[in-house]
Amino acid sequence: MDDFGWNRMLTVIPLLQVRDVGEAIRYYQEVFGFTASFTWPNEEKPRWAMVSRDLVHIMLTVDLGTSTGEFIAEKGNGVVLYVIVQDVAALYDELVKREAIIVQELAEFGGRKQFSVADLNGYILAFSDPFVF
Repeated sequence: MDDFGWNRMLTVIPLLQVRDVGEAIRYYQEVFGFTASFTWPNEEKPRWAMVSRDLVHIMLTVDLGTSTGEFIAEKGNGVVLYVIVQDVAALYDELVKREAIIVQELAEFGGRKQFSVADLNGYILAFSDPFVF
C-alpha cells in the first residue's frame, strides 16, 4: 500500500448467478428481509439486481453467458457467504419464522454461535457472531 492509501480495499459485494432474478429477489425479500435497491433493466423482468439489508449487499444476475461451463459448474455449489451479525440468536428466530431453508441449526462453533440457510439456487448464507481473533 502506498502512503496515500490508494490500494485500500473497502468492501466486497458478491455477484450470484441465479436461475430467475425476480424469483431470487422475492425470496431474499420475503425470507431474508432484504430490500431490492436496484434492478436492471426493469422491475418486471430483471436480469440483474442489488439486494441489501443493513450493511450487507448482494448482487443477483442471470447467467449472461460470459463464463465457461468449467468455471460455473453448478450455481451455488460450495459457495458460502459468512455474514457477521450483532444478535445471531434473534436473527435465527426471525428466519425460522420466515420459513428459511435452515441447513445448519443454531450452534456454537469455534467459540461463537452460528447457523446457515440456503437460498433457492443453492447458495449458503452462514450467519455468525463476530469472530474473536
